Amino acid sequence: MNPVTKLLAVFALPLCALAQSVSTDPVGFVTLTTLSNSDTIFSTPLARPEVFRGLVGAISSSTVTASGTPGWTAGAFAYAAGTQSNTYYLRFRTGAKAGCFYTVTANTTTAITLDLAGDLLTGATAGDEFALIPYWTLGTVFPAGAAGTAFEASANAAVRKTEIYFPNQTATGVNLPISSTYYFSNGAWRKFVTGGNTQVFDDTVLPPDSYVTIRNKSFTGKITVMGGVVTGPQATPVSSYASNKQDNFVALSYPVAVSLRNSGLVNTASPSVGVVRNSVNAAVRTDEVYVYDNTVAGINKSPLTYYYSNGAWHKFVTGGSAVDAGDDIVFQPGSGVIIRRGLDAGGPRSVNWSFAP
Repeated sequence: MNPVTKLLAVFALPLCALAQSVSTDPVGFVTLTTLSNSDTIFSTPLARPEVFRGLVGAISSSTVTASGTPGWTAGAFAYAAGTQSNTYYLRFRTGAKAGCFYTVTANTTTAITLDLAGDLLTGATAGDEFALIPYWTLGTVFPAGAAGTAFEASANAAVRKTEIYFPNQTATGVNLPISSTYYFSNGAWRKFVTGGNTQVFDDTVLPPDSYVTIRNKSFTGKITVMGGVVTGPQATPVSSYASNKQDNFVALSYPVAVSLRNSGLVNTASPSVGVVRNSVNAAVRTDEVYVYDNTVAGINKSPLTYYYSNGAWHKFVTGGSAVDAGDDIVFQPGSGVIIRRGLDAGGPRSVNWSFAP
């Protein structure tokens, strides 16, 4: 099991920005342990508090106009270094795009402009419910006051104690190198570059459907995340290509453990078209799920490998296994996995992994 302590205080708070009576999701906290001399896969199992929840009035291209009079201040949801530290995202709660989220780039008093990252809002329509939520960042999950508890501060760039590695979400292929490394020094998070870095990176975003790797040296950390329990679905794009396999770094943003059988990764009615497709056998695996054990200390640990074949999940072992591994809990609160998609004749494309707790 993942070292996690959960204590969820379940109560609802009214959102005053809405004319109608609407309640937020339950709130609480989750505490996670990161081991000494080890890599820990970490994701955020709760969301930051919503700042608005309402209904879509209209949609045009990448702009969502709210129904009624939301009472927003123009530019309030647009990140501005030094003056506006939060980056916000819009998350659809109902409708055809339920569970999908998009980064806010600008807003007027009634409309939100989104970075769709190549996606389309096709299917979203007036009456769909949405929420505006600030992303977790390095500075909000790991504030300066948590130094010595959640992470270990570094003296300088050359002597880094706790490091946080971000996976490369834009490169194609497998066994991808990390995209960036961060460490805490002189009261703020810094991005590692040769020779050191004086810039502050506290506002660096932690996406809700992905993970980072925390590497502790001689330090054991206790990370406490306080926030809202996501009660609606989560939709995560999983990429594949025609000419190469692809690693996808994903996580579930819920404070509950989820088994392979309950993950929704396999379309049991049509196993050849799910996020994880049917494999011929252990030797010919179409798609794989790589799981790292956070309870075992180690640097650059080898993962457990799972695949789906002939109506059941299996854990890979040499020679194959007939044991059904569908009840294995691979999605631990505050963790993540790699989904390696095999060759896809229809690629490049993204298949939406839609999950609801």
